[in-house]
Amino acid sequence: MSEQEKKLTIEDKLKESLNGDTLKNALDFVAYLREIGMTTLDDKDGNRFYYKGELMCIIIFWKDDANPSGLWIICDAPVSGHEGFPTDESLEEFARANVKICGVFDGSHPCGCGSEPGKSITVFGKDYDNVCTSELQFYSPDTETLEKVKKLMELWIYKIDNIAGYSSQDR
Repeated sequence: MSEQEKKLTIEDKLKESLNGDTLKNALDFVAYLREIGMTTLDDKDGNRFYYKGELMCIIIFWKDDANPSGLWIICDAPVSGHEGFPTDESLEEFARANVKICGVFDGSHPCGCGSEPGKSITVFGKDYDNVCTSELQFYSPDTETLEKVKKLMELWIYKIDNIAGYSSQDR
């Protein structure tokens, strides 16, 4: 890897891989993450966002012949609420609708998370089996979807700031 590649920000890399509304949405989301105090620390790809040292989300993106405008995915979000932070059925159902089930069990292919056959978790009160290590995934989210993802990020920050000993890996 050249020195120039090492210095590219996630914003620079997004501009190389995405365009149009897809790029705008991704850049807006990254700006939002930075605005609420998340950083990329020193991970080599710059696509892992942390809050107070806790891994909060990973942004994966690419462009290929099948996707000339590029695609992006936000991986990870909290899977349970907290009494001090209001959620509603709409937000909880949104989270449940974006649970990533390992493809080994639906006849497609492994999801690539490395923990196939996946794990069992509860997402806002509903049980799931064979779930990826990135339990919730949001594929090329539009503006409306990003508003809900932002609310989940705010919930996570609330939990880290208000629950003694809480880790983002507790979900």
